[in-house]
Amino acid sequence: MTKECVLLFSQKLSLARELLSRLTHLGLFFLSFPLSAVVVQSQINTQSRLGYHLVAPTDLSSHRHELEINHVIKFQSPWSLGTGFRALVEGAYATNSSRYPDPVRTRDTQDIILRDLYLQYKSGLTTLTFGNQQVVWGEAFGFYYADLINPKDFRDFGIGPLERNRLHIPMINFKLNFTDNVFQFLYVIKPFFNKTPNIGSDFSFPFNRFFAPGTFSFNDERTQDISWKSAEYGGRFTPNISGIDLSFLYFNYFDRAPVYISSLSSGQTEIRGKHNRLETLGATLSLPVSTLVLRAETLLHRHKHFNKFSGALNSFISDQFVGVLGVDYIVGDRWRLGVQLGENYRFRTEEGALEKASTQLITVHGSLTFFHDRTFDLLVAYAPHDGSSLTEISYTLPLSKRIDLLIASDLFNGGSSSQFGLYHPATRAYIQIKTYLGSESRL
Repeated sequence: MTKECVLLFSQKLSLARELLSRLTHLGLFFLSFPLSAVVVQSQINTQSRLGYHLVAPTDLSSHRHELEINHVIKFQSPWSLGTGFRALVEGAYATNSSRYPDPVRTRDTQDIILRDLYLQYKSGLTTLTFGNQQVVWGEAFGFYYADLINPKDFRDFGIGPLERNRLHIPMINFKLNFTDNVFQFLYVIKPFFNKTPNIGSDFSFPFNRFFAPGTFSFNDERTQDISWKSAEYGGRFTPNISGIDLSFLYFNYFDRAPVYISSLSSGQTEIRGKHNRLETLGATLSLPVSTLVLRAETLLHRHKHFNKFSGALNSFISDQFVGVLGVDYIVGDRWRLGVQLGENYRFRTEEGALEKASTQLITVHGSLTFFHDRTFDLLVAYAPHDGSSLTEISYTLPLSKRIDLLIASDLFNGGSSSQFGLYHPATRAYIQIKTYLGSESRL
């Protein structure tokens, strides 16, 4: 079976090479820059995943195929151009109709996601990037804390590489790199929000705890219209302190995660996901000490909305403090171990609040690369406030320089209303084949 898979993906790679060549020349044809002054870096990646639930009913959880194409075109002038997109099909939603209802099949069976589409100017102290891009703030692993800027795709719980779950958004990113300090300024032209799981999917919000199935409708906004009122802005300052990566940040934006508001209309409950404006101040730190790396993040969310239920879903406002402290132990490039403690503290609460005022998360991450670049990866997250846990286990086996086989499992445990135990029925195991194709050419 492995040989057949390798043969199949070898054929896909041949087709991908031809597609890559055609797309590259087609894109360059329309550029006004001289072709003799161009370096083109291209990547085509594919993923195919087959998974099953481990909790009864042990049915199909995923039959997913992805194609991602990225180009970076560099000119002799200070300009470069980045383009990219991802297309995906999730066949489990279409074929496993006994588990996944119509809204999931209609909305999430297939998707095309625009990734990079930016023009960058880089000269001397100045870097200006305009267009669709991602900006990463923060030092933590496993979960998003100071990673505020880009919305995330949580339809699969956000499991997997954090970079793949970020959704690129249009913004102006201006950076000044002085000898002693780095200043970064961001202006988000059109806000976009997290892609949340639809009702009936494995990781959807538990609306059925509050309303009888079939008695409500759901709509979650994904973006805001372009206007001065909806624009987002902020920045980061990084002083040059020898051996210390320290940054201070500020961002004024619409919450990427929704609060849910319910109302009654013509005998039907309508639930709307609402994204409210807030501002966040914070600092991040990374400090290497021999084979250790100390990491810390501290954030203050001001005027953040939180969900409550008192006969209907509604929200209330409170400030929230977020603190993260961790340490990584790194030995060469073969193995590493990280431990991280996170704390969320809400300064006020109201009756019916859906989350506790204080929650904690202890995360342990280990990675070991051994014989023939085989990699074992383990992440365990434990929530002391309710005793629930998430365990992600994966084993990567390279089949060739361009093809990897991944065997993995995601285990959710805890009480039925706990942070991770809520998703215990979504516990799963899967296999995944990844292919990589890259090239660099000068024209």
